Amino acid sequence: MTDETTVLKHIKRQKEAASRRSQFEHHWDDLTRVLLPRRQGFTTTTEAGEQRLDDVYDGTPMQAARSLANTVGAMIRPEGENLTVIKTEDESLMESGEVQDWLGKSTEELNGGIRNPKARFRQATGEVDLDLVVLGTGILFVGLGAGQNHLLFQSVHLKDGFPMFDDEGNPVGMYRKRKMFIWQAAMMFGKENLSKETQERFENSRNGKDEKIDLLYWVGLRKWLRPANSFLSKNMPYEELWMETMAKHVVREGGFEDFPFIVPRWDTSSGEEYGRSPGMIALPDSNTLQAMGETILVAGQRLADPPLMAPNDGAFNEVNTFPGGMSYYDVETAASVGGNPFFPMISGANLPVTRDMQTDIRNQVAAAFFKNILNLPQQGPQMTATEIIQRKDEFIREVGPVFGRFETDYNQPMVERSFKIMLRNGAFDPIPDILAGQDVKFEFDLPVNKIKKQVQSAAASQWALEVLQMAQIAPEAKHMINVDALARFKADAAALPYNVMNTKEEIQEKVAMENAQRQQMMQLEMADKAAGAAQKGAAAMDKAGLILDPNNPEAAQAAQAAQGA
Repeated sequence: MTDETTVLKHIKRQKEAASRRSQFEHHWDDLTRVLLPRRQGFTTTTEAGEQRLDDVYDGTPMQAARSLANTVGAMIRPEGENLTVIKTEDESLMESGEVQDWLGKSTEELNGGIRNPKARFRQATGEVDLDLVVLGTGILFVGLGAGQNHLLFQSVHLKDGFPMFDDEGNPVGMYRKRKMFIWQAAMMFGKENLSKETQERFENSRNGKDEKIDLLYWVGLRKWLRPANSFLSKNMPYEELWMETMAKHVVREGGFEDFPFIVPRWDTSSGEEYGRSPGMIALPDSNTLQAMGETILVAGQRLADPPLMAPNDGAFNEVNTFPGGMSYYDVETAASVGGNPFFPMISGANLPVTRDMQTDIRNQVAAAFFKNILNLPQQGPQMTATEIIQRKDEFIREVGPVFGRFETDYNQPMVERSFKIMLRNGAFDPIPDILAGQDVKFEFDLPVNKIKKQVQSAAASQWALEVLQMAQIAPEAKHMINVDALARFKADAAALPYNVMNTKEEIQEKVAMENAQRQQMMQLEMADKAAGAAQKGAAAMDKAGLILDPNNPEAAQAAQAAQGA
C-alpha cells in the first residue's frame, strides 16, 4: 500500500469518527462556554491567549466544576499515599516471604515512577479530571519521556482526539490532529523523513518564517499478530502512524506493546461512545445564572446610577432606561412630580427577590456537582460505633458507583500501562522464580475503598463476638471462626504492610516451637511431680524407722504403703 493510499484511508476514517460525534461537539461548546472556557473550540476556531469569558457573569458553575474535579483527584489519587499496591492473582503465593519482598519493593518503584515530577502526572491528570467533570470524557497519554528513562503523562484536548472503541467499550484506537511548526517536525522526525514539499519549505522556516503543517496521528490494534521473537516496533500489537495530510505522506511508522491512551468516561448511555457528565446536568441552571447575573448587574447599576427624567419644551424624545441615561418630559407634567424638575426613573428593580432566586439556582448547580455528597463522613464525639458505621455505609452507597467506574476505566489501565513500561525498561528487581508466568493485579487504596473495608472489618468483628457469645451455650459454635483468616482480613482492611503479618511458614515454625516448649514443660512438670512423690515416700519411711531394702519384703510393703499414704 502506497503512502497516499494509506493516508487517504486514515483521513476518511478520521472524518467518519468526527461525523459520528458532531452532536456532542455542539454540546461540548455550550458546556465549555460557561463551565470551562479554556477548553473551547470544538466547532469554532480559537487562538491561544484570547479572552474567553465574555459570556460569563457568574463564576459559580466554573468554581463548582473545578471543586468537583479537585475532589475526584483527591479521592482516586490520595496525595502522599501510594496510588496502588501490586498483588498476585494467586493469593496463596502471597504467603511466600520472597514474593512479599518483591511485591513490596516493586510497589514502591511503581508509585515512585508515577509520582516522579518529570512524569508530569499531577498536571496531566488534573486536566483529565476537569474534562471528565465538564465534558464526560477525558484522554490521557501514558508513555516514555525524553531520554526514555522516565514515564510521561500528557492530557489530550478532546477536540483533537478521536478515540475508537470495541464492542465491549474498551478503547482500541485513537486519531489525533496536530499542528506543528516545520522546524519542530524536522527535530522530531528528522528532516529527511518529511515530504519533499515540506523539506523545501523547511528553508523558509529556518529563515524566520514560522510555517506549520497539519499532521494526523493514529494508534490502533493491528489486524495481525507479530512474528515470534520479533521486537521491532513495526511488529508490535498496536501500530503507530504519523502522517502529513496535505502531502499524503507517512512521516513515521512505529508501534506500541499496549494501547498508550487512557479514555475514562464519567457515565455512559447505551449506544453512545462518549461519556455524560455532571456538567451536562448543571448546564441549564448555569445558563440561567449567566442571564440572571447580567440582569442583576444592570439592575444594580440602575439603582446606583438611575436614569433621570428632566423637563423639556421640545418634541417628545425616546425614554433612555440605561444607567445614567437622561429622558425628557413636558414641563406641564412638572406639577405631577411635585414641582421637582429632575427625578429618577426606577424601572422596577427588586434586587432582594432576584438574589434569593439566584441563590436557589446556585444551590442547584452545586448539587449537580455533588457538593456535600463527596465529603468524607466525620466522626463526632457523641457518635456511637454503630452510628459511625451507618454514616460510612451511606457514603459508600452514594459515591461507590461513580468511583467504581474510575477504578476500572481510569486508574486500572493507567497503572497497568505504567507497570508494563517500567517492567520492560528494567525498573524492577529480577522476578522470583515462584512468580514466573504468574499474573499480578493492582489494588487501589482509595478513601472509598478504605471506608468500605472499615465497614466490613467492623461487621466481621461484630460477627465474631456474637459467635463467641453463642459458644457459651453451644461450645462447638466457636469452631466456625477461622481466626487466621479473620486476622488477615482485618490487617488488610487496616492497610497494614506485608511485614506486619507472618507468613504461613513462619506461623508453622512458631507453632511447632511453642508445641515443643509446651511438651518440654509438661515433661519437666511430670518429672518434678515424680521426684516430689519419691521424696515424700522416703520421708514417710524414714519416719516409720524402716530401711528400704529390696531383700526385705516387709520393708518393701511398708515403703509402698508409705507412698500410698
